[in-house]
Amino acid sequence: MKYLILFCMVCLTARLAPAQTISIKGGASWSIPSVSSVITKAGKNYEHTETSSASHTLLKVNSLILWNITAHLSTTSNWDPALKLSVVRTGNGTGIAILTGGTTYLQLTSTPQAFFSGLLNLTAHRDDIPIQYKIEGLSVTLPVKTYTTTVMYTISGL
Repeated sequence: MKYLILFCMVCLTARLAPAQTISIKGGASWSIPSVSSVITKAGKNYEHTETSSASHTLLKVNSLILWNITAHLSTTSNWDPALKLSVVRTGNGTGIAILTGGTTYLQLTSTPQAFFSGLLNLTAHRDDIPIQYKIEGLSVTLPVKTYTTTVMYTISGL
């Protein structure tokens, strides 16, 4: 009888609990100035690194208990493999959930990688978690054109 009551309580809690969600706002696009603005001497390959604003993208997480966020690139046919895009969590946002990880740059690939994780309860959430981007590999030898990619964030957990 104890097990039946416990089973019913677990089922009821799971039914009433909201689904895990991640929402993204801001950061629709990011334009980078031409590398030609830093060229001062002919005959040298100038490599350049650019970073976005510290809160270019804001994430909102609603989930139960333990969760993880992974990130990866969904590249397009015009993405050059010489370009290296990285992400970092630059703050905690608002809310009472506990965040861990993501405070050093993570270079993105086409394979999902652990970005950061959190610990919530039924009433906890995190809003406006700021994300910054860094791109490396900009060079005068890179063909002049528009390069696009999409960063995919996935939440998983209990």
